[in-house]
Amino acid sequence: MKRVTVSAPGKLHLSGEHAVVHGKPALVVAVGKRLYVTLTQNPEPRTQNPIVNLKTKKDYLSTIIHLIEKKYQVSFTDFSLEITSDIPVGAGMGSSAALVVATIGALIIYLGKPWNPQEINELAFQAEKFQHGNASGSDPTVITHGGLLWYRKELEFLKTFWLLPFKIPKSFTPFVLVDTGRTESTKDLVVGVVGKKKTQNPGAFELLIAKIEQVTRTITQAIHDEKEVDFRKLVTINERLLEQLGVVSNSTQKFIRDIENSGGAAKISGAGGVKTGSGIVLAVHDDPQKLMALAKKYKHPSFQVTLGGEGVRREQVVV
Repeated sequence: MKRVTVSAPGKLHLSGEHAVVHGKPALVVAVGKRLYVTLTQNPEPRTQNPIVNLKTKKDYLSTIIHLIEKKYQVSFTDFSLEITSDIPVGAGMGSSAALVVATIGALIIYLGKPWNPQEINELAFQAEKFQHGNASGSDPTVITHGGLLWYRKELEFLKTFWLLPFKIPKSFTPFVLVDTGRTESTKDLVVGVVGKKKTQNPGAFELLIAKIEQVTRTITQAIHDEKEVDFRKLVTINERLLEQLGVVSNSTQKFIRDIENSGGAAKISGAGGVKTGSGIVLAVHDDPQKLMALAKKYKHPSFQVTLGGEGVRREQVVV
C-alpha cells in the first residue's frame, strides 16, 4: 500500500511587520515546529478524510487538490489524507502555508513526479493567491526553502525574495516563543489600527516605518556577523517601534517589560493585537527557563524553538 509523508515548517517575522505592507523589507525565518501530511492509498471505509470527500468541499485542501489535478491532468480517487501539526493555528506562524506546501509536496511524490522545491513553492503561491487574493508569497517561499528570507514588495507587480546565504548562528541562545493569544484578525490590525494611524499623521507614520526598515537592516547584519548582544538590543528597539505603531496590547507590553527586567529581550512577531493579547512573542534570555516560568505566571503557553531550520522535507515514502 502506497504511503507518503511530507512535512513543512512554520515561520515567524523577525522584523518588518506592518512596514512590509508599505514597501519596506521584512525578515522572515523558518521555525522548528512542523506540520505533517500523510497520504495513504486505498483507504478503508472508516477513514475520515478520503479524497472523494475532500474534493467536494470548498476549503484550502480542495483548492490544493484541484490545482494539482489541473497541473498534471490527473484525477485523484484513491487515497486518504491525514494532518498532524506542532504549529499553533492563528498565531501568525504560517500554519496554513505549511499545510499548502506539505500537501503539494506529498501529492507530487504520490504521482511519482520529481522532487522539485522550486515547483512546490510556485504551486503553493498559486494556491495562496487563489485562496487569499493578494498574497505576498513570502510564507510559502521561506516554508519551502527554510532558513532566512529577505522579502520586499517593490511595486504591486514586483516583489523581491532573497533566501539569505547564512543562518541564525548556533552560538545564539535558544529562543522561546510565547503565545499571548489575540482576538483581532490580521486585517483588523492592518486596516483598522495601522491604516488609521497612517491617515491621521502621514508624516509621523512614514518616519516610524523608516525606523522599522533600519532595524530590519541592522538586525539582519547582526545575525550575519553573529553578534548576539547587538541582536538582542535591536529586538528591544523593534518592539518599541511596534508599540508606537499601536499593535501591542497593554497586557503584552507589561509581559515584555517583565522579560526585559529579568535580563531578556522580546518582541511580538506578526500582526500583533491590542484588545487582549498580541499573538506570538519571540523572546531570548541567557536562561530560557526563566522565560518559560514567566510565561507560566501569565498563563501563556510557551515552548523553545529553533529558528532558520530546514524547509519542506520528505519524511516517508512507501511504494
